[in-house]
Formats: sequence, structure tokens, C-alpha cells
Amino acid sequence: MKYIILHILVVLSFLFFGSCTSCEPKVKADKEIKNINPLSHEDSVDFAIKAHKFDSIFTEFYHNRDFNGNVLIAQRGKVIFKKSYGFSNYKTRDRLKSSTRFQIASISKQFTAVAILQLIEKGLISYEDSVQKFFPDFPYPNVTIKLLLCHRSGLPNYIYFCDDIIKDQSKPLYNFQVVDSLIKYSPQRYYPPDTRFNYSNTGYMLLAKIVEEVSGMSFTQYMKENVFEPLEMHNSFIYEKGKVELQNAAIGYSYGPKEAIDNFLNGVTGDKGVYTTTEDLLKWDQGLYTNKIISMNVLQDAFKPWNDKVKTNENYGFGWRLRYLPDSSVVTYHRGWWQGFQSLLIRIPKDTTTIIVLRNRKTRHYIQFQEFLDILYPENNFFKSESDSISEN
Repeated sequence: MKYIILHILVVLSFLFFGSCTSCEPKVKADKEIKNINPLSHEDSVDFAIKAHKFDSIFTEFYHNRDFNGNVLIAQRGKVIFKKSYGFSNYKTRDRLKSSTRFQIASISKQFTAVAILQLIEKGLISYEDSVQKFFPDFPYPNVTIKLLLCHRSGLPNYIYFCDDIIKDQSKPLYNFQVVDSLIKYSPQRYYPPDTRFNYSNTGYMLLAKIVEEVSGMSFTQYMKENVFEPLEMHNSFIYEKGKVELQNAAIGYSYGPKEAIDNFLNGVTGDKGVYTTTEDLLKWDQGLYTNKIISMNVLQDAFKPWNDKVKTNENYGFGWRLRYLPDSSVVTYHRGWWQGFQSLLIRIPKDTTTIIVLRNRKTRHYIQFQEFLDILYPENNFFKSESDSISEN
């Protein structure tokens, strides 16, 4: 009995003093996000045990040089773990903190998808609108907004063809220039439209440009006024190289302390470009359970399986990958990688669980979905093999 009481006291002390702070002097401690509703004693113990396990995992990653970044995990809408590991700037030795902004790369696609859904909800565009409605000279017929959203356009990847076409790469490239390049050079498409799923950065670049054409605003301003400000995401913005200054942002690193190049493609947005924090991403995630920026009825289209199976037990909606658990509930998630940044956002709607992992140093260590679920749902064994790990991007 004494051992049990002592164990509970230790666990509770970890909850209030350890889940969001560091017992390692090299890891930056942050203030805890306050949960709105008080926890029961049983929940406090449960969450403290889980937080300790998460900290053990990421501390080991950190010491093995497999992780440098910020983590936030919430379950049933309550933050159970939040911590920073390592540096935002290796040269100045500045430590990461919860307010440090990260490039979230392809996770940006879900923000672009919601912007498009907002315009659809207002009746300004429809899923069946052709890209040629907005760009009459667009050389690829039968590509609709819906096909762009669910990666079935078959369009060539601008990241590759622009690298070959654009001779002067000392200046940033912007969305309108990519559209002009598609019209002028008509690089060969990968597949005819609506033939198969083919992950497309070009599609989401086009969607961001359509938002500009329809709203009459820059994509940066549109997102600020219609997403970031309503959700009080004060540390979030769209980065356009040459137009927007990076402030309080982590530097992206390739392997080791090698700084990634802020190249000319960073002027292109929609497929990437969102800079944000773990705390703001939680606001984004939780805000989608309300009607604050878009009705939940319209948003549900983003979580429908619009493809044949992308791979075993997996599909893609609009800006979210979909993974189905044995109880038929869905996990919506996305990874992102760009210029030294690696990110992961997982949401499990059935109990409003959120997993946010932001890294600013690329490593070859692949963070497994299974490991998180084993801690959060110890009573279940959702995935049984490494082949069930989630997609890279």
C-alpha cells in the first residue's frame, strides 16, 4: 500500500512539474497550456503516466541526435504533454521554446483545403469548376477543383520542372509565375485527370492561386483574416520569400548542423508555406470541431475517402490523409518535409486526441504512429506491423 501511495504521489508530481518541463538542463522548459476543465484524480494519474512515457521516448531520440524540435500531445481535448528539445539556431545556441515558429511544409495543404471549402460554402466556387475557368489558357483540360483537392489531377510537379525551366534562381518564384510556366511550357502531365491518386504539390499551389483570384486578396492576407485571426493563431503566418520576414522562427537544418538553403521555391505557397507553433496547431485542430471558421457539415467533405485505397487501410480526403482503425473510426493526419523541417500532425476525432511533432533538423529517424497509439490507448493494439506506419508526406 505504501508503494502504491508513493507511486501515485510521484506520478502526480510529474504531472504538475514534469510533463511540460525538463529534467535535462539542455532542454528548454515552457509554460503549460492551461486545460479548461479540471481533471479527475484518475485522469491526472493516467495522463501523468502517459506524459512520462512520451518524455522518455523523445528524450532518448534527442540524446541519440534523432530529434530536435517541439512536441505537444492532447487527449480528450486536454494537453497532457508539451516540451521543447534542442536548438532553434545552432550558431547562436538559441533554445527552442513553445512560441518558436516552424515551417510545417505539407501540413499547409489542409489550411489551403479549408480556404477553398470556405469559398465553396459561400457559393463563390464549386467542386466541378475547371481550372480553366480561372486561367483560360491553362493547357490541361478537365482538371477540376475537386481533383486538385484529392490529388487526382495528374499534373506535373512544379518543384521539378521549375528547377529545370527557371534559369535565374536568385529571385523567389511565386504562384502566378508557376501558373505562367505551366501555360507557356506545358510540361507533360503524369496521368490523365481522375485516373488515379498521385500526390501533387502543383495542385495545392493552384488552389492557393484560385483563392487569390476569387477573393481578390493575397493568399497570405486571406489566411490571416479568415483562418489565423478568427482562431487566435497569433504565431501563424504564410511565408513568401522576399515578401514576408521570418521572425521568432526556427532555422531548418539538413543532417547535422548544416543550415538548409532558403531557396527560390519558398515564394510558392499553398502546398507549403505555413509557419506556426505547436500551440497554434492545437488551436487549429480544436477549432475544426466548431463552426467558427467553417461549418462542420461542409468540413466533413475533407474527411471523406475520395480515392481508391492509397495503400492498405488508407485513403486521402482534402488536405488530410485518412487512416482507419479496427473499430472503423478514422485517424486524420499529415506529415510534412521541406528544407530541413519535418512535421507531423495527427488528429483522432473520436476523442479529440491531437499529436503534434515539429522538427527543424532533418534526420533519418522515422517517428512511428504505432508508438504513440500504444501509449495513448494501451488497451488496444491498433497496428501490428511496421508496414502499417503512416505515409511520409
